[in-house]
Order: sequence, then structure tokens, then C-alpha cells
Amino acid sequence: MGVQPESSSVFPSGYRSDQIPRRMSSIGNPQNDAATTSHWSSEVRFNPPAVFTFIVLLTMLSRLVWAVCRYCVNLVFWDQWDFYTPLFNHASLWQIFTWEHSPHREGIGLVLDKFVLEWSDWSSLAEALFMVGALLAAALLALLLKRRLLGRLGYSDLVIPCLFLTFAQLEALIGEANPSYSAFPELLIVLSCLAWLIPKPVARYGVLLALNFLLIYTGFGIFMGVVTVGVLLFELRRVVRAKAESWRVVVVALLLAGLSLASFFYHYRWDPTISCRFPDHHPLNYGWFVSLLMSYFLGLRAVVPATAVGIAVALVAVAILIWHGVHLWKSREFSPVDLTVVTLLSFSLIFAANAAMGRVCFGLPEAAQFSRYMGLLVPAFLGIYFHLLTWPSTWRRTASLAVFAIAIIPGTVRTPAGYSPEAVSNGKRVWRACILQTGNIDLCDRATQFPAHPNPRKTHMLEKLQFLQKNRLNLYSDGQ
Repeated sequence: MGVQPESSSVFPSGYRSDQIPRRMSSIGNPQNDAATTSHWSSEVRFNPPAVFTFIVLLTMLSRLVWAVCRYCVNLVFWDQWDFYTPLFNHASLWQIFTWEHSPHREGIGLVLDKFVLEWSDWSSLAEALFMVGALLAAALLALLLKRRLLGRLGYSDLVIPCLFLTFAQLEALIGEANPSYSAFPELLIVLSCLAWLIPKPVARYGVLLALNFLLIYTGFGIFMGVVTVGVLLFELRRVVRAKAESWRVVVVALLLAGLSLASFFYHYRWDPTISCRFPDHHPLNYGWFVSLLMSYFLGLRAVVPATAVGIAVALVAVAILIWHGVHLWKSREFSPVDLTVVTLLSFSLIFAANAAMGRVCFGLPEAAQFSRYMGLLVPAFLGIYFHLLTWPSTWRRTASLAVFAIAIIPGTVRTPAGYSPEAVSNGKRVWRACILQTGNIDLCDRATQFPAHPNPRKTHMLEKLQFLQKNRLNLYSDGQ
């Protein structure tokens, strides 16, 4: 893989995994770790690029909060009637944690959401702001991750808050809000990458396994179960070849990671509401689906440019994954940069492939262009960005970072193409007003042409509405 810059614009010349860890020699040194921590707060004060990055972060956060406050309606909606079932039934925390909302479980997202809802009388706005808070935490931790891996913040780091606080995932916040779906997986994935920087192996793998368990049970974080097992296999090869004493710890970690993944399927019932048979379509359609996912994150929806750009982004992502995977496979030195990039890209690409297999039958390009998918692509774009930062400081790196930043801005600042938050908000308001006035679900569905659930009887919607009314929650709460 010794690619020269003359023959490729994707990979740096002479890149070696030991070049980047040289910058982060403080990771294994507690004294230097303390120095790094003490300088973190002063970074913002004395580093203009860091100040600029945090101004961008506050701007993006303000816009996202504004959008949530404007479009959020106090109404349990669509899938929420289903995955709130353990909350309606006063289930235990473990039952809530393991609750299955096919094809995933709800995990820590719904457990924490339970307390937010109870505190706020089941306020939909409070829940959406809770999710924004999780995304903000993920953005801040991603900035810390970048700082620990690749040095002090620079102007290009504005892309990190843009990625995590992007308007591209607006549907996941104001449509049918579910903290477990993507917001908490995004946060937990960044924490998992930070876990690799813990100096002591026992603590490192212990924290990593705990986060991996939470991810497996939390929404589409399930795919991190596969990624963690794969990365630990690479790590086991490294410690065995390096004759490191920590190989026993890695073996135990690998076994526990495998057991965590297997535990997900205990009493699991495969019952997807919508699914395609695989393979049941032309093989190229699956690749097309993935490319359309990638380009939609950038704000592209027109078929021809979206396909062209999406194919390019998908190929670059795969190439970068292979590049760092090969370095990880060959290296005898601990390489957190390679581990991080491989983790981030592997997760999103596995999700994209799974989404293609499960949704391609609904027709392209529309099936791939949904805002709710976008949060699960954030790790891939973060991984691409981190890869660009490993390039030597030349005009190629500067130009590539500029192109990358410019490319993500449209999807960050614009409402997702084809998705109308106004229409969703207005539909919810009309249905809510109707049900408060009449109490008749079927009548309101017909009158508004905007049903609150596709199958009210199957989900026992009437009984759940009565529960909310009796306890004065959500749409029945005072002052809402």
C-alpha cells in the first residue's frame, strides 16, 4: 500500500502508523495526560482556531435547538406508540433496556428517556432537547478525541460540530423521536474511540467492553458488536506478534465481546415491520443504495449528481478503511489513530449495507433518501476527516480539508431535501387538536389524512391514550 501522492489524492505519501502516535506519546504517560488535560481549557482561550470552532458549535447548536422548539409537537407519534410500550406498562429498567423494537433493542437510550419523560410529564419537546444534548455531548467528546489523537484544534475542526449537529438528521429529532435510534449510538461510539486511549490495558478493555455492551443493546449500535470483535482480533494479532504481556487481557476481552454480541439474540424475535428479501434485486442496486445514502448526507437528492458523488464518497470510505486496516494488521505498535478510523468507518459502512439489504425493495432513489438514517453515517464522515488529518502538512492536505468542509456544509445547514418539518409539524398539530376534541382515533385519521400510527388497534393506541389522559401526560398535560 506504499502509494505515492503522484498516483493518489486519497492517501498521504509514506504514511506510517507510528508517525501519528508520535504526537500522542502522552497517552501512555499519566504525567503528560495530566498536562494535556490542564491545557484543554486554555486551548479555547489562546488558540483562535479553537475559539472559531466553538463559535461554530454554538451556532449549530442554536439553530438545532431553534428548529426543535419550532417544529416539535407534544404528541406521541408513529413508532413511539410501540417502543414506549414498556413505559406504559411500568416495566422494570432491565425490561426497558432489553425491549425489542425490531430489528434492534432500545437499550440505555430508552432507560434514560424514561426519566426525562417522567420528569417532564412526557413532553415531546423535552425528549427532543434531551437528544440534542446527547448530540452536543458527542460533538464535544469528538473534539476531545481529535485533540488527543491529532493535536490541538485547528480551523478545519469546525467540521466536527457540523457533523454531529447537522440538520441532515432533523427527522430523527422532530418526526418520531427515539434517543436509542441514532443519537445515543453516536455518543457511545465516540466514547468507545476515547476508551482506546486509556493507558492501562485492563481499564481500557474494561471500559471498551462496557460501552460495547451498551451499544449492542441501544438501537443500531448493535453493529458495533461486530466491529468491536473485529478490531479486537486485529489487536490480538498485534500483541501476540509483539510478545506483549497483555495478550491474555485481549483474549478475555475478545471472548466477552463475543458473549455480549451473542446475548443480544437471547429471546430475540425477528419480526421486522418492513423488510426486503435478500438477495432479491440486481446486485448493483445495493451499491447504488449505499451511494445515495452517502450523497444525501451532503444534501444531494437529484439522481445523477447524487449517484456520482455518492459512489465517489463510498469508494473513498472503503479505500480509507482498507488502508488503515492494513496498517492495523501489519503494525506491532499500538495505533489509536488506525483503530479509531477503522472503528468509525466500519460501523457506518455495515449500517449502510444492512439498510440497503432491508430497504432497497421500496424503490430507488427514494428508499435511500431519508433523514432519519443520517445520524448513523456521522461516524463514517468523521473517520474520513481524521484520515485527512494524518496527511503531511502540504497544499494537498489543506486543499482536501477545504473541499471536505465545503462538501458537508450544505447538508449541515439546510433542511433535508424531500423532508418538510412544517408539514410534519402541522399534521401533528391538526391530529392532536382533533383527538382532544373528539377522542376518536379513526375519525381523526380520516379527517386529517395524517394518522398518528399505521395500525392503532395492533398497538393498543386507545388504551395508551386513555393512560395519558388519566395521568395528564403528553398531549393531555396542563399548559401544553
